[in-house]
Parts: sequence; C-alpha cells; structure tokens
Amino acid sequence: MSEKSLLTVGIVAAGIFLFSSFGDGMMAAAQQENASASGARERLIGKIDEGGKFTEKDYSFESWNNLRFVMHDARELMNKQEATTEELEQARIRVQQAIDALKKREALPDNNPRIALSASLFATDREGPVNNVALMWAAIDPSDSIEIYRAHGNDGDFTKIYSGHGASFKDYNLEDGVYTYRLVAYRDGYTQKSEPVQVATIAMPDDVQEYSNETGKSSARIGEPLKAGDTYYRLSSVREDRRIKHFIVKTSLDGENWTDGPVVMDQSSHPDLDDFKFESGSQFYDKIHNRIVWWCHWERSGSSYGHGRAMVATAKPGERFTVHHIYNPLGVQVRDMSVFVDDDDQGYLVAASNIHGQGANATLYIFKLNTDYTDVTGIVNKVMEDGYREAPHIIKTGGFYYLVFSQAAGWYPSCAGYMSAKSLDGRWSDLRYIGNNSTFSAQSGGIIDYGHGEQLVPVMMANRWIRGEGTSGNVVLPIQCKDGFAFCDYFPDLLFSPSKNRIIPLDAGRLLSQDQPASSSIPGNKDQEVAMAFDGDYATFFRSDEKTWPFSVTTDLGENCTVRNVQISWHIHKGSEAYYKYTIEGSADGDQWRLLLDRTDEKDTVVSKTYGFSSDILPDASEARYVRINVQRAVLHNNPNNWYPPTLYEVKVYGEKTKQAEPDLSRQ
Repeated sequence: MSEKSLLTVGIVAAGIFLFSSFGDGMMAAAQQENASASGARERLIGKIDEGGKFTEKDYSFESWNNLRFVMHDARELMNKQEATTEELEQARIRVQQAIDALKKREALPDNNPRIALSASLFATDREGPVNNVALMWAAIDPSDSIEIYRAHGNDGDFTKIYSGHGASFKDYNLEDGVYTYRLVAYRDGYTQKSEPVQVATIAMPDDVQEYSNETGKSSARIGEPLKAGDTYYRLSSVREDRRIKHFIVKTSLDGENWTDGPVVMDQSSHPDLDDFKFESGSQFYDKIHNRIVWWCHWERSGSSYGHGRAMVATAKPGERFTVHHIYNPLGVQVRDMSVFVDDDDQGYLVAASNIHGQGANATLYIFKLNTDYTDVTGIVNKVMEDGYREAPHIIKTGGFYYLVFSQAAGWYPSCAGYMSAKSLDGRWSDLRYIGNNSTFSAQSGGIIDYGHGEQLVPVMMANRWIRGEGTSGNVVLPIQCKDGFAFCDYFPDLLFSPSKNRIIPLDAGRLLSQDQPASSSIPGNKDQEVAMAFDGDYATFFRSDEKTWPFSVTTDLGENCTVRNVQISWHIHKGSEAYYKYTIEGSADGDQWRLLLDRTDEKDTVVSKTYGFSSDILPDASEARYVRINVQRAVLHNNPNNWYPPTLYEVKVYGEKTKQAEPDLSRQ
C-alpha cells in the first residue's frame, strides 16, 4: 500500500473516530436534556396540582381566573413532548406567580332588605271584574307567625285579613278602588315589617286574549317579535337531513303575517358553520348602530356539548349577517346564555360557564361587552360558583338586578332559582327559589317583558320538555319583583290586554283549601304534618317516615263547594324523578265518597309524563265538602322500585262555595 493510501486510511479512520465521539456526545446531551425536561415536567405537574387546591369561593374572581388560565396554558405545554426544559420551567414560574397573586375575596356587606311583600291583581271570571289580589311574601329570617293588614285607599284604617305561617294569601271580591297592604312578621318577640304595597282594582278590558297553561292553546301574542323601525324581523332555519343548511329572514308589518326573505347566514358565513347547531341565545335590536345583534351557544351537530362556544353576529335589519366570533370568550366555555343591556346602553353577556378542570355549566359568568356588543371585554362577576345552573337571565326593576336561572337537570323539571343585587359587580344575595319545587312541571326558560312603563311585567316562558299529549309546552309565569325578592305562581289561564298593557292571571275560582282542616291515612313527621300541605307555602311539605303506599290526604272545605281545579306539588328527586298515580274523590259527609278524577292509567301520557306538578281541571263541576287525594305510588323513571317517602308539598283546591237556594216564600 502506498503512503498516499495509508494517509487516506488514517484520515478516514480518524474521521470515523471523531464522528463516533461527536455522536456519542450528542446522544449524551440529548439524554441529559430529556432527563432535565422530564424533571421540569414533573415539577410543573406538581405546581399545577398545587394550584388546583385553591378554591374559587375563597379568592377574588379576577385572581382565581388568572390562575386557572395560566394553569390551562401550562397543561397544554406539559402535554407537548417537544417542550424544552426552559419552556417548562417558565410555565412553572408563571403558575407560581399566579398563586402568589391570589387575593382573598372581599366580604361585602349585605345591605339588602330582609323582608318583602308583593301584591298583584287576578280574576276568577273571564268577564271580570279584576278585583282579587294575590299576596306573596318572603323573608331572610324565619318567623313564628305572619300577619297581613289591608287598608282601602291611602288613608283608610288597616284591618287584619290574614294570620298564619304560610307564604301566600289571596284576597277576594274587593270593592272598586286602591288598596294598601302591609306585612308584619313575629319572631321571639321581635317584629319585622315590610314596605307597604298598593294595588288598584280594574274592570276587565274588552280586548283580552287568552293563553292556557293547561293546554298551550293561545289566542294571545305574549312576546313582541324583534322590531326595527316599523318592521318586525324573525330568523328561521332551513334544514337538510336534520342539519341546519342556512337561515332566512322573515319580515312583517303587523307581527302576525310574515313574508320569507333572503338567506342571511349559511356555511359561507364562517368556517365553523359547515356542521353545527345553535341553542339558547339572544337577538336584539341595537338602535345605536342600527343593527340586529345575535349571541347564541354554538356546538357541532349531534349529541356532543364539549365545545361550549359563543357565536356572535350582526346585520343591518333584513341584510346578511357578519359572523364576528365563534369562540370561548376569554378562554371560558359558555352554553346557555342571554344578553342584558342596562339603562346606560352598556351590554352584558350572562352565561352558564366553566373553565378547564370544571364540569360544564359550573358557574354563571357575567361578562362585560364592548360598545357594539360584538365581543367580551372582561368578567364583571360570577355567581352560583360550582352550582351548575342553566338558562340565566337578568331582570332590572325597582333598583335591583335579578338573575334568574334553572338547575342543570337534563330534560326533567327543576326548581327555578334567583339571586339579586343592587349592582352587577357587587354582592349578590344567597340563592333563593321562585315558584314551587318543580317550576310547575317545567324548567326556567327565557324571560320576556310584557307591557310598558309601570305595567311592564317580566314573564318567564318555562320550558316543559317532558309532557303529556295535549298539555302545554311552555308554562307562562308572570314574575313579581319587590325589594330584592322575586315571586311567581301558577294560574291555569292568563289573559293579555294589548290596549292596557296588562297580564291578568285567571284562576278556576277561589282557593278553598288553604289552612282548612286536613287529615292523612298515615302520620306525618314532626314539623311535617299534613297541615303543611295546605298552608300556602311551596317550601313546606307533609312527609311520613312510614313508607306506606298507597296513602291519602283529606281536606275539609268547611261547606259544600263546587270543585273545579286541583293543583298538587309533588316531591321529586333530581336524577331519580317520578310521576304519580292517584285519584281524586269528593264527599258531602266524609263517609260516602265518589270518584272525581282518575289519574292511574300509565298509558295516558298526561299521567306518565307529568313530573313535579299536576293541575287537574275536573271534567264535571262536582260538589263536595271533603276532597281526598289517594296516592297509589310514585313511578321512578330510572328505578323499578319506589324508594320515595310519602310526601306532598302543596295541595290547592279551587272552585266556588255552593250558593244556597233562596226559600220560595210564595209557597208558605
């Protein structure tokens, strides 16, 4: 071999040695980096776990939210295999800084009223007059007894008209005029008084239209369609194979007769509109910018609800929409939502929300909107933290904000709740309930305004998702707001007068059963005796530990009456709801009974799809002094065994006292 060849071999051998040494070095460095990154990843995991131990209720929502956002970004980085040691260390430092920046939540003083009385007119006859007053009240502090006083006019003498332990009372057949009511609550020698309330009787308007809460049949237009100028607008989806293809706009000059217009939103409006569904949202006219604003919950079509995004779009009335966002505002998932515009035209989005690590709809967020209502600029407040509520809506009246919402209870009825505050960013009251324990067999839904000025009344359009054939899909509930408290009750029918801006609830006669003597076939528990089911309070109930089925309860109306309507608030258990099989009987003497109504046929969907509340209009105007409810059993939707304790929340019997025939003096 020549010297040149030997030299070449030496150079190649040296190169191989050098490359091998360099490769070993690179491998060692890579292994060292991997080990370093692995350690940094473990330290970051520990820091994220530490951050997760700080509870939302103890810290200001700004600082707690900031920690959660930083932790969310850190988790995303942690799951990237290519993340470097430096990146992981910086993420750990940011989490630590967010922990250090946590601020304790400030305890704001509660200066809200502690007691309130509401008064509203209702009728018992379609022809009128409207001269009955429904009184409802609430207090933060418990009381031993309640008294209601009434005065005719502003300067009349007050007369006691009610004394008891309930939460409602109905005052009947008043003479024409203005009436003032006062409430006094007694507790261990301490007296608490509500602010007085006034109400004036009226004649029945000539133009009343009717909505039936029993059947859903209506001759009334309850909510005003969206209006800009002299034209009404309505968006309507066009579907293809159950998927939304596009939206068209419909227009009307009278709110009754509609004409189809052009396509205003379709798949070309945004990349995420190729496959989607819209739910719960708000459409309103922005008079400042002459635009229709639309916020709603966006998801992919199908059964998934994992995205929790908001869609916001705007359009000149009748024109094509511009989609501004389909997103998680400030990184927060949002589902059921509505927009509230305050008196100063500042807009707010309130939504059932959650962030990473929380279940869907964990907390209600109030977001501040920008000046044209197309984006979120910040978080104003959070309420019902980890309370899992849906369908949030804000009402403002009498110097208070009321945030009304439903429980997250799937498709079954649930008890509507609310909180109140004097400012959106201030202290909100504790959770309070409105209506009965099932929102009268429905879920709290959208809230619309009916009327104008002093006659304006918020109206809850409660959704009855599960219902029997021929029953209403919406239970319409006028809401009375007073001093931070909200009230609503069930009426079989509602009368609407467009000319008078009036909602007139219509009962099927007088409430005959409240505070009347009652008995049961089984003993009640202490403080849960049968009288609690006839006391006018939806929060109290009759319950027995003797799990004896069937059982019955009986009320003595005091005299023969024509019985027209029986309303029963049943016990339901969230996640294990039940419908009830029962009969209603009547008797003149308490010994001889006859059947007034049979609700035991499971093939009747009115029986098998009624949960939480039943309102039975009796087919015959039957006379009875005694009314008996025979409860056969509760049928649980998810369990063949009835584990329910015998329970009744409230029984209300409506009708008229039977008029005694005048003696025929000509025959004497």
